[in-house]
Amino acid sequence: MNNFEDLQNKWQNQTTVSATEDGFQALLKSVKSIEQKQRTGNVVLTITIIILVAFLLYVSGYKSTTFLLGIGLMIGSLVVRIAIELYSLKKLRTINFSKESNTFRNDLTSYYSFRKYTHYLVTPLAAGIYTVGFIILLPLFKATLSNGFYIYILCSSVVFLVVFSVFLYKQAKSELLKLKQLQIED
Repeated sequence: MNNFEDLQNKWQNQTTVSATEDGFQALLKSVKSIEQKQRTGNVVLTITIIILVAFLLYVSGYKSTTFLLGIGLMIGSLVVRIAIELYSLKKLRTINFSKESNTFRNDLTSYYSFRKYTHYLVTPLAAGIYTVGFIILLPLFKATLSNGFYIYILCSSVVFLVVFSVFLYKQAKSELLKLKQLQIED
């Protein structure tokens, strides 16, 4: 027997591992969990945009170029983040779980790579632009608000930024770990 026939015999005699119903349900549950977290994040970001637009209208900030720049950066970064999450959800929904194992694994790997790009590049960039927009607004807050309220806004924004960053980090880490496990378990 030559090497090709040996290889062919080994290939034909290998045991096949078929997916179990429990394994499929666990996989589906993990993907649905990721999808639900993305939807929840989009709702929170949309509510934030609505609050920022309401604040813009309430203080008549559209009359000041500096105010428009600051709040525009904040709203723009959130809109971009929501758009990327919606695209990600669309991409997740295109993955066909009933395809053969290799195709499913390739689709999942592609999705996983996209999510890594989103978490490691887009999210920090969006958070940075949002922060720059907020910093642009600080002199306006200082000029128009009482000193105590200005210090409160300053301190609470730092606390919020730290808490929000930790939350985003933990969520990204959890999602990427879950996606990596899906790739391994497949």
